[in-house]
Amino acid sequence: MPLARKTSSAGNSALPDAFKNQISNNFKKDDNFSETVTPSAATEETPKSNAKSKYADSVNLRLTSGKRSEFKKFFTECEISMNQGFEMAVDYILRESKAGRIVVSKSGITKTEEM
Repeated sequence: MPLARKTSSAGNSALPDAFKNQISNNFKKDDNFSETVTPSAATEETPKSNAKSKYADSVNLRLTSGKRSEFKKFFTECEISMNQGFEMAVDYILRESKAGRIVVSKSGITKTEEM
């Protein structure tokens, strides 16, 4: 298959002069560009909303299906959601740990002996 070749001479171009000038002007550096450009409505700063994303503070918890159903059943009997139940449980653990009544470690939660 033959290659396509340009047959017109360099001086005899099919492009109009106005189009060539426009293309060449696109590549010129404009030192006064910031002075000549006026800000449009699209480039003006819009106030950012302070609302958090729905999932900004989410935590993924991986449970086996058996544990999940056990927790779900327990929290349903208490008439609270799983989310509320986990938050309450963690709050309780933090409160008891700070008070010195329990110790949380890798091996689990142990109750400290009271004197």
